[in-house]
Amino acid sequence: MTSIKKKLSRYISISISILLVSLFLITDISVDSWISSQFDRAMINKAGLLETLVSEHPDKVDFDFADEFMPEFSGANDPEYFQLWRDDKVFERSETLKLFENNDLPKLDVTLHKSSITNITLPDGRSGRMYFTKFIPQIDSDVREEYGITKAFVEKIQKPMELAYATSNEGLNQILWFVDIIFILTSIFAIIAVRIIVFSVVERGLKPLDELNIKLKKINLNSEISTISTSQLPEELIAIADGINHFISENKVLYSREKRITSDIAHELKTPIAELLNLSEVAIKFPHEEQLAASFKTDVLAITQRLRNIVNGILLLQKSTYQAELEKQQVNVELLLKTIIASENKQSRNITLSFSKQCGYIQTNEFAFTTVLTNLINNALYYSPETTPVIIAVRPEQNTHKIRLEISNVSSFEYSAQDLALFFEPLWQKDSSRTSEERYGLGLAIVKSYCERIGAILDVAIAPDKSITFTIII
Repeated sequence: MTSIKKKLSRYISISISILLVSLFLITDISVDSWISSQFDRAMINKAGLLETLVSEHPDKVDFDFADEFMPEFSGANDPEYFQLWRDDKVFERSETLKLFENNDLPKLDVTLHKSSITNITLPDGRSGRMYFTKFIPQIDSDVREEYGITKAFVEKIQKPMELAYATSNEGLNQILWFVDIIFILTSIFAIIAVRIIVFSVVERGLKPLDELNIKLKKINLNSEISTISTSQLPEELIAIADGINHFISENKVLYSREKRITSDIAHELKTPIAELLNLSEVAIKFPHEEQLAASFKTDVLAITQRLRNIVNGILLLQKSTYQAELEKQQVNVELLLKTIIASENKQSRNITLSFSKQCGYIQTNEFAFTTVLTNLINNALYYSPETTPVIIAVRPEQNTHKIRLEISNVSSFEYSAQDLALFFEPLWQKDSSRTSEERYGLGLAIVKSYCERIGAILDVAIAPDKSITFTIII
């Protein structure tokens, strides 16, 4: 089972951690590069200083170096090294090189006025970096004037010199390692902190869901609480709460409806069952009563048929609510209406059929459509005075490819707007005493259910003259 809290915490933590680690890594690389570049810049500056100490005269080259001002090139404590070449021969080297048997720095091949920095192992065994360059020694302008030598001529006859300057980079490496360790520790701490903070924030953010769940557990179909208050809910949960409230209200309506239907079914079945029991008890008590014996079989058959009609109506209503797809066929509406009228109009009532030829055929389920029309026409005949007409009109629905079918009759009862809303409720009857032995309040419920299954729009309206009209758009 997946957990929203764990998944959300994991995704947010990983995302933020990757972002932070990336930033730390970029920062670490930038700091390392900056420290290394500063170290190299210091080497270049020190080598440049040594270059300025070399001066050339027409008859010699001088190196004005003093150990007392640069003790790092003479002492054994954290020594640094330099070496000068002229004509491929060692011109000068630092005192620190003279302390070792192998006292030469490596010579690199570089072009004039170019330089190179490389990692080497120092004569004392430490790791280090060496700056190597090839340059032309400087000649003072005073010397050129004294000897009458031009700068262009000097540059032609001067010989280049090579300088190697080396120093230990162990301190640099320690700093870089220290920076890397800080980066690693900071990254680990940041990941842990992000995990804790995100989990806490997500847990606090999802707390309203837990509260909503607690409220839901207090609601059941028999409780007085029928809605969830949205006044203290976050904006994101209001839509969910509204949907749940709608679901609860719908289920309460359905639950109440089922309770009423169950009660009505029990009431409908109770009367014929009680009649059967009474007949049976009387027949057993008075077995030789001729008048009772003569009508007993007929009465039992009538009561049994009534029970069968009730059960068949309930089964048909149940069948109309099945979710299986209904097969559709081409249905001849006019022929179907005439067939149903002929079947249901046993008393030769006045039924007027107004049919538009544009509505010849429709694509629908024949059984469902036949059941709908049969129940509506049968209701119109049963619940209207015998002297009044039943009017059936079929015409095209405006601006659509559908047809509009209207069945009108004068009602025998006075119906209110509240009654119209209950028309399609199962087992509802205007006659609350249920005196009719032929009607059980299932017909219109079956009509509505099948209309929903075949995609038809069903409506009912009543006029001031007690004329009631059922309209189907299909």
